[in-house]
Amino acid sequence: MKKSIRELRQECDALESEARELIERAGDSDLEGNDAERFDELTHELDQVREELRKGERRMAEVRNLATNPRNVVPGSDVNERTVRNSTPKKSLSGLQLLTRDQSVETWGRDNGYATAESEGASFDKFIRGIVTRDWQGAEQERALAEGTLSAGGYLVPTPLASNVIDLVRNQAVVVQAGAQTIPMTSQTLKVPRLTGEGTPAWRNENAAISAQDLTFDAVTFTARSLARMVIMSRELFEDSDPAASGIISKSFANQIAVELDRVALRGSGTPPEPRGVLNTSGITTTTHGANGAAVTYDFLLDAAGTVLANGYMPSAHVVAPRSLVSLAKAKDSQGNYLTAPAGLLPILPTRQVPVNNTVGTSTDTSEVYTGQWNMLAIGIRTGFEIRFLQERYADNNQVAFLATMRADVQLLQPAAFVVDTGVRG
Repeated sequence: MKKSIRELRQECDALESEARELIERAGDSDLEGNDAERFDELTHELDQVREELRKGERRMAEVRNLATNPRNVVPGSDVNERTVRNSTPKKSLSGLQLLTRDQSVETWGRDNGYATAESEGASFDKFIRGIVTRDWQGAEQERALAEGTLSAGGYLVPTPLASNVIDLVRNQAVVVQAGAQTIPMTSQTLKVPRLTGEGTPAWRNENAAISAQDLTFDAVTFTARSLARMVIMSRELFEDSDPAASGIISKSFANQIAVELDRVALRGSGTPPEPRGVLNTSGITTTTHGANGAAVTYDFLLDAAGTVLANGYMPSAHVVAPRSLVSLAKAKDSQGNYLTAPAGLLPILPTRQVPVNNTVGTSTDTSEVYTGQWNMLAIGIRTGFEIRFLQERYADNNQVAFLATMRADVQLLQPAAFVVDTGVRG
């Protein structure tokens, strides 16, 4: 039974509230044990509910559009079974190079000819389940896609199936939630042009010569680098889950890959084969806080956003460690009253990929705050990846394991759009 938009919003609120309680209970420590597992479960559930909510809100918007645009209804049709034309056709992603967080890699692949008749409607979960169990009953499409893909013990996941997992990775990556863009890569390297200078307009007298003010460009080169991730699952997952239910296995893959993409996008060293993240990119603004660090305040965030604005960009979010979010929420005045967050504060997104054990002077527990116009960070992802099934390695624990090899890169399109605060305590 489908839930109403109101019920979905209430469910989102309840899940978010429980997640906040876990973070607050952990205080300055990282989540561990059952709390960490529950936090991951809540994250997965929130992704599912939010996706249902987005679909419901889109459907509601379409209904409102029809109500206010009667042209969309075909004249003379039955009011109960009327045929509807969309006055604004869905924009094709064909030929598009950069995808925003709201644009799907799966749709991009279909619009650019990577889907085939055999792949339409195919399931990544059924594909993986067939590899493991050799039982392809009810998965004829997936079996056809698996044929001929075995290479040195690995399966090259077809682009339409891989795109579904890539979209799940993007949904769970905090940097993408902040606004980072995705570049589907169909080759090992890809150059993306960027504007480096716009010239300066000048006033002129009548009949006076016009000074040439050329735009200047250079290019950012994405190089697909290999990311190997071991994904271990219990055999009970395959036995107890409904083969017709999609998403269980693909979410397990996506969750583990998203964690590493977040880390490398923020803190990647840039030493091959690891991509270079925001922290280590030349041209960003780094703000230090004292010889031994300083306790986090809202001023850190406001000043960082101001620096991004002063550089000519529009900041969209802060990315912090969960501990910093809790510390800000606990901030009190001299009377013991909780402080109200300042008006206009940007969204604050927590991720465990921001460390809380950096050494600054005598402090060994400092963290970082990342602020920026996040659509100036782009993640290049190859639209297919390889799965190698490790059949015997974990058999004594009744588990199965996969070695997933994805190729990706991270580049800042405009480094000046980012500020990193270091030496942040709390």
